[in-house]
Amino acid sequence: MLLIIAVLGEPGQLWSGRTGTEETRLPILMYHEVRWNDPGKDSVTPDELESDLRCLAEEGYCTVLISDLIAFVRSGTPLPEKPVLITFDDGYSSNYTHAFPLLRRWNAKAVMFVIGRSADEFSLLPENGGPYVHASWAQLLEMRGSGLVELQNHSYDMHRITGGSRGCLCRPGESGSAYEARLRLDTDRMQETLYARTGEAACAYAYPYGLYDAASEGILSELGIECTLTCDFGMNRLTGDPECLLGMKRICRSHGADLKALLDRAERTA
Repeated sequence: MLLIIAVLGEPGQLWSGRTGTEETRLPILMYHEVRWNDPGKDSVTPDELESDLRCLAEEGYCTVLISDLIAFVRSGTPLPEKPVLITFDDGYSSNYTHAFPLLRRWNAKAVMFVIGRSADEFSLLPENGGPYVHASWAQLLEMRGSGLVELQNHSYDMHRITGGSRGCLCRPGESGSAYEARLRLDTDRMQETLYARTGEAACAYAYPYGLYDAASEGILSELGIECTLTCDFGMNRLTGDPECLLGMKRICRSHGADLKALLDRAERTA
């Protein structure tokens, strides 16, 4: 096992992929909660996550961060021969209690897309267990400080699909100007929150519930977001074109699924 862990954490063979029309394929795995009780569509058990990390190592994958993708696209900074991006949406406390120890054990990197309001509110509450509890900023910053975890933008308070809200999309009857102002305000607030906590604003945005359109892509691009992630299934192709970082596809990892089968299926979409 120690040899396998070393494989996952080592850079491996590096390849710039920026000569001629060459490109590299990038699977992005999407997780949410990691918990023992009642796993399902948006949650896996710690054993399943560890099995996935083992599978990635055995298949020769090396985990990367979004900052690595941007450096590759911008300037051709080499990526591992078989890069993989691990993402956790929403910023649950189980990412800290269950996922983070496994990331450290396997020396694996991951990106956590944080809902700002949830992190703020749960930072004021006493620690407690149960599903859908969000990580505090202290927990998020501890993970970030390890060098294994990157914190990115999942909106400040747009993660809802009730009362006419559809994530960060325009609401029914809402004017284009009102929508743009609302998305800008929310995104700016989260960017400012991250900057105040970490000294860096986010360079990536995961769409709440995976809902996006051309308008949202354009507004976020104007606000300095270089990479956007959806919930669309499939494999990504990285090139020297910055457009390849927009509307990136992911592989949703649900309880009971077989990761290798998911990777094979995604490969057929490339």
